[in-house]
Amino acid sequence: MRRDVDLGDKKVVIIGTEHVSKDSVEEVERTLEEERPDIVGVELDEDRLAALRGSSHWKELDVVEAIKNGQGYLLAANLFLSIYQKKLGLETGVKPGTELLKAVEVAEEKNIQVDLVDRNINDTFRRAYNNLSFWEKLKIGVSLLPGGEEPEIELEEDILDELVKELETEFPTIGTVFLEERNHIMAEKLLENDFEKAVLVVGAAHVKGIEQHLKNPVKYEEKDIKPTKIFSYIAYGFPALILGLMALGLATGGMSQLIEMGAIWISLNALLAGLGAIIARSHIKTWAASALVSPVTSMTPVIGAGIVAAYVEAKYHPPTVEELENITEITSYKELWNNQVGIIILTLVFVSILGAAATFIAAGLMALTFIL
Repeated sequence: MRRDVDLGDKKVVIIGTEHVSKDSVEEVERTLEEERPDIVGVELDEDRLAALRGSSHWKELDVVEAIKNGQGYLLAANLFLSIYQKKLGLETGVKPGTELLKAVEVAEEKNIQVDLVDRNINDTFRRAYNNLSFWEKLKIGVSLLPGGEEPEIELEEDILDELVKELETEFPTIGTVFLEERNHIMAEKLLENDFEKAVLVVGAAHVKGIEQHLKNPVKYEEKDIKPTKIFSYIAYGFPALILGLMALGLATGGMSQLIEMGAIWISLNALLAGLGAIIARSHIKTWAASALVSPVTSMTPVIGAGIVAAYVEAKYHPPTVEELENITEITSYKELWNNQVGIIILTLVFVSILGAAATFIAAGLMALTFIL
């Protein structure tokens, strides 16, 4: 897909590609040969370019420190997308992102300025995760449960944007962060350069949005997305609700009702968080840690049971160097259960999901004690 955008003193040729298409690779090379632009903008950041050139951060990764520093969910998101990309690439016989790398290589060969216009992928994932509502996170986690069917993918557009197309109806936050915001950012970054003619290589789903922002440039301002605030209210208000229920139980039913409510809270949190660790096939120490900490961590939004469980799993059963290297070769979500890095990530996901579910179920059952 090609779109020529005339901006008066500047011309931008947007090439919309399929990231796993051989035709797209050839189109990119042909366009750069014909147009000989002053600058080539590419839908990449430094980290993604390094990954396309064969550099992997997993080999040098200290999983324990990463989880300790709050990067566990970011690692999970990167890993799941990496598997998704490989799945698409294997089906077409073309490595995902080959046409983007080709654009960079051809530009470098011809001494044409290259501008990596995309937002850092880690920042995009972090922003998407932080703005997902509780229910969106729950739906995503449930889709990874063993036995779940992997979605059939039609290879039409950008890998990231194909993911958006599949999920944005149920997960509108993903569409906003991965597509709309990045359209704005990439157009703005390209226009910051001094040029007469530019070629911009992006996924096909970005073309229309980027064209609009090129013609009507407005400075990008990062804004909060509504689900974040709603989730924050729930996260910080829920402990107060639970304590309020217990205080009310003590006042109306005495110590016996308080003990009953406490037993419900502790047993459900311990049971479901422990079950999450079991589903992830983590070690028995992690099962115990998940069950022990969940009743406590569920009362605070600062740290979750999933983070603690993943830390314990990584601390006492760290992955081998071979497993760190092999994680980049995994092509199916089911294979995660055969690699210790994958097990650590799955522990984080499933303990978090089931631990969160336990808090809501327990709260409901505690409320029922006033009726029964």
